[in-house]
Amino acid sequence: MARLKGLYLGGRLLDLPHPFEEDVQFLVKATYDLLCENIARQEEEEMATAEKIGDPCDAGAERQWSKSNADELRREARSIAVVTLVTRFQHWLRVFVKELTGKEPANGVERNIRTLNEKLEKRSPVPAEFFYDLETVRDSIIHADSSVEWMRGNEQRCVPLKYREVNLESLLSLKLTEEQLCEIRENAMAQINLTDEHIQEAMSKSIEQIKWYEDRLAELEMPKNS
Repeated sequence: MARLKGLYLGGRLLDLPHPFEEDVQFLVKATYDLLCENIARQEEEEMATAEKIGDPCDAGAERQWSKSNADELRREARSIAVVTLVTRFQHWLRVFVKELTGKEPANGVERNIRTLNEKLEKRSPVPAEFFYDLETVRDSIIHADSSVEWMRGNEQRCVPLKYREVNLESLLSLKLTEEQLCEIRENAMAQINLTDEHIQEAMSKSIEQIKWYEDRLAELEMPKNS
């Protein structure tokens, strides 16, 4: 796959971004950032309104509702980001598989990564399992309402622990018992718990992997063109 990677403009060589990187920046990151900014602004406005409520109990309840609502919206924003990212990543894998094999690619991330890694016979920079896990998260969001375990036909699907873990530090001030904390943690871990760090890592590693595949395919084409 020949792609123009640089362009001379005004006597300077400018690097051109990879199309997949542009996909990530505009379809994933820009949308995610915009959603998070709007959620934070709405939460701030609602908190300011709550401060004007005279009754302390009512004010506290309003603040708690606002925080809970904002947290849920942030959860949805992260879910949208993962679904979009994995879908675009899968599209590029299919393009590479078709170019490499000349055959119609399979559906799904895992099967196409296995094909590429076997054909290229080289270790990719990011372990394939990282993307298998992301695909499982994406499938859970779409097909299982973000549940961490579900059945797909006769197959048991499970979201890795990394994407289930929850941080309960914010609850320490409530002086709950260990039993209460365990119950809250168990209930919370029944759903996917994506973080901003998960999103940033997924975007970065997906770009790295796609660029690596393209470079390897370009290396295979060089002898043909020489």
